[in-house]
Amino acid sequence: MTPHARSRRVPAASVPRLLAVGLAVGLVAAACGSSVTAVRVWESTLDRDEVVALVAEATGGPVDVDSVDAATAAGVVDRFVRYEALVDLLAEHGVVADADARTSARDRLIAAGMDAGDPSLPRFIGWQATLDLVEAGGPGVRAAYEAHAQLLGHELCTSHVLVSYEDDAHAVLHLLESGEDFGDLARTVSQDPGSGSTGGSLGCVPLGQFVPTFERAVLGALAAGASLVGPVPSQFGFHVIRIDEVRPVEPTVFDDLGRRLSAALLQVAGLTRDVEVEARFGTWDAVVGRVTPPAGPLAPALARLGS
Repeated sequence: MTPHARSRRVPAASVPRLLAVGLAVGLVAAACGSSVTAVRVWESTLDRDEVVALVAEATGGPVDVDSVDAATAAGVVDRFVRYEALVDLLAEHGVVADADARTSARDRLIAAGMDAGDPSLPRFIGWQATLDLVEAGGPGVRAAYEAHAQLLGHELCTSHVLVSYEDDAHAVLHLLESGEDFGDLARTVSQDPGSGSTGGSLGCVPLGQFVPTFERAVLGALAAGASLVGPVPSQFGFHVIRIDEVRPVEPTVFDDLGRRLSAALLQVAGLTRDVEVEARFGTWDAVVGRVTPPAGPLAPALARLGS
């Protein structure tokens, strides 16, 4: 249950398919004419009404801007931010999908089940085509990576506490800020039996060995000069991560990235793009690298943790 990448390696070649099925089919927006910007990633924007429409599609029922589910809205906005950041990063280095790439992406999305008449199709085509360009590599993709590769040149020595719920992770952070010992908390409440028994220690490993959300959060913490970061989601639950030591190493050269290229560029994009999110739809956490919904009350989570 440790967050090492080998536990859930996702080939880069499968990323476009995941995008097509996970986003295009599940989150199809209605066309909206609202001029109220809810999300901005550099020059790309998502209107307030578009977010509401996406949430309605995701939840299967009508919603309005004042009753939108905060967690679902944060998830919708988070996806937009991550993929638009990647589009912007590559465009900065001259990598922009041409007509042929967009046609190919359109065909793949429709084959995956997206309605050819859906007004949000152009946006998803752009994301799909961008992921296809990353997979293909090329001089511009190489330049985008090499311009920021120093951000990824680290060996990380970390410890973590793993819990099931985001509110529990907030409670762990609260307890740590109140003076609780990290190792004691890990041994008591962490749901990772391997590291929990050693006070949460994950040892020292180079970047590329952890799941992307874990690595992105640690990189964000390093950039912000922080040693504690969380809550960080993964398929295992929610992590509170302590950075114990950072050892500089040479970043992986472009030609050796292989299946890790997409994840590396998504990390770099999230670290280097300016993001703004309307508060009602969540908060952009530049350290963790995700849009988070408002935190719930701590009392129930503290009770679950036995504190």
